[in-house]
Amino acid sequence: MSSTTHTSQTRRGREIAHSEWEAFCLQFTQDHQEWLVEVAPRDEGIRRASHERRGLPFEALMLHLDHTDEVLSIMVRKSDVLQEHIYRSIPSPRRIMIETEIEDVSLHIDSTDGTSTTIRFSHVETPDYTAATIHGAPSDVR
Repeated sequence: MSSTTHTSQTRRGREIAHSEWEAFCLQFTQDHQEWLVEVAPRDEGIRRASHERRGLPFEALMLHLDHTDEVLSIMVRKSDVLQEHIYRSIPSPRRIMIETEIEDVSLHIDSTDGTSTTIRFSHVETPDYTAATIHGAPSDVR
């Protein structure tokens, strides 16, 4: 039986193959720069403030090593201060799922320790940065 490096489709979204995580993170960062982010734990047993990070501009999704363990980190810009960032790291990720609904995107990340994190990305259109620009589609011309 051979293994595949392609994403697999499920009812909840697409699971990204582990061999493609690094390329996925780079492309996802390029495609979703400046989208507003909300990061929340999915584990119902964990009680935290309503959401850890809400409505901050997305900067990067990074896969890196901490000693010998993989870590998936998300970096968001703190308010309008360009030089201050907030990081949320997920140690030892075991699965990354992407779910797309109209203009919003969610990443669901499961860790080997049994915790799950959902990161929601919302695009807010501005006159110079429209959904058509993001998806590479030409604007309607009338």
